[in-house]
Amino acid sequence: MEDITLLSWIILGTSAVITSIISAVVGMAGGIVLLSIMTLFLPFHVLIPIHGLVQLISNSTRTWFLRSNINWPLFRWFCVGLPFGAFVAVTIIKSLDSNTIPLLLIAALIFYSIFKPKKLPAIVLPYKGFIFVGFGVGLLGPLVGATGPFIAPFFLRPDFNKEQIIASKSSVQVMGHLIKLPTFIYLGFDYIGHIAPITGLTICAVIGTKLGVLLLNRVDEKMFKIIFKSALFIAGCRILYKAFS
Repeated sequence: MEDITLLSWIILGTSAVITSIISAVVGMAGGIVLLSIMTLFLPFHVLIPIHGLVQLISNSTRTWFLRSNINWPLFRWFCVGLPFGAFVAVTIIKSLDSNTIPLLLIAALIFYSIFKPKKLPAIVLPYKGFIFVGFGVGLLGPLVGATGPFIAPFFLRPDFNKEQIIASKSSVQVMGHLIKLPTFIYLGFDYIGHIAPITGLTICAVIGTKLGVLLLNRVDEKMFKIIFKSALFIAGCRILYKAFS
């Protein structure tokens, strides 16, 4: 990555700050935006591992800042299902011809949560039901990359305020990113050899997360739901584009 200019690193660092602010305030979309920007500067073989680790640190920081709002029963049930999904993904990923079907399923879930008629129920799972969400993240992670849009609708529920939504969602995303690390190490990615860009981007992500958490406390509850649904809509449109491109 010696051919990447200083200006490119400045742009990437600034992007890490801004997208971490977005994720802290809105609860999603920041990771997808950062990944899109990173594709402009980084080769593919380092893009996904570096992005995954930066998002792991960003989500971990956000989770720590909002730890008092985490729903721990939900978190525990999610973690039960996660490794089983990852195991199944390893056994079936080579048999899939494309990612179109899983992407369409995620998009359908997102648009249902946004546009569902008032008479239809919201997606309010019992906490034990999050074992299946964890399974889904473990399964879909290797297939679609970013699983934030998949899990977001399960957190947009009437019994959670904005802090609980962000904190609980961030906590499970930490585990989703964490389980990817052994995979990249197994595939031979040299994290130590890329320690400089990883360190720089993670510091920027932590700064952005801290700023975003401060802004979160000042965001109106009603406005937050509007922003969150808008981010879901944008993510859903992007997934549809990816499914058919």
